[in-house]
Amino acid sequence: RKALVQFGYRRSPDQEGAAAARRSVVVVGAGPVGLCAAIDLAQRGVPVVLLDDADRIGEGSRGICYAKRTLEILDRLGVGEACLAKGVTWQVGKVFQGDALLYAFDLLPEGGYKRPAFINLQQYHLERFLVERAASLPGLDLRWRNAVVAVEPEPDGVRLTVETPDGPYGIVADWVVAADGARSSLRRHLGLGFVGETFEERFLIADVKMTAPFPTERWFWFDPPFHDGRSALLHKQPDDVWRIDLGLGPDADAQAE
Repeated sequence: RKALVQFGYRRSPDQEGAAAARRSVVVVGAGPVGLCAAIDLAQRGVPVVLLDDADRIGEGSRGICYAKRTLEILDRLGVGEACLAKGVTWQVGKVFQGDALLYAFDLLPEGGYKRPAFINLQQYHLERFLVERAASLPGLDLRWRNAVVAVEPEPDGVRLTVETPDGPYGIVADWVVAADGARSSLRRHLGLGFVGETFEERFLIADVKMTAPFPTERWFWFDPPFHDGRSALLHKQPDDVWRIDLGLGPDADAQAE
């Protein structure tokens, strides 16, 4: 994915000593979950080190839809207003069978709430707002291009080996939070599985930049006239970007689609 924001690597004081530095909490993974966890800890006065093996925020369609409860949490973390200002607000959804409207629903039929039912916001915008918030907190040390390559549990904590462009260094932490995704290297090092289910459905997800007169609603089709026998989902995003999810068969040729 193309990098939208690039962050510079910098050496930390922990790389200067011969012995591994002792830290209270280390969060591994600077995606939305890791950033939120680190910000929450720092706001409560807990010093936290946040490590990520990359150094950028990439474009592309990943998480885009955030509900009212999530917005309330983002408020508490100091980024709710920025997300609302940038995001596309919606609360009405419509379901079609072919060209026919089957039903419509309103996710927030009554007023009086501080936040809307949903906003659509590309994940890269949310990550940028969270990184800016993290940088403003004195108790949060965010380190890019710091990859955890070894994990060793100890009686009173966890020892991490961290690889950087300047070579490896060690950290001993009281607590480690694994927020490094479904293919977590931390869980792999500890021999922990990731329990879940695999489904055969496949989707082609496209971000289309266009100016269109469609209302700000969530539209879902069964057997749409433009995608015979499958499904489709349409969501508006900020910056005149429309996300289109097209259901594919299990044997579909991804390149051809």
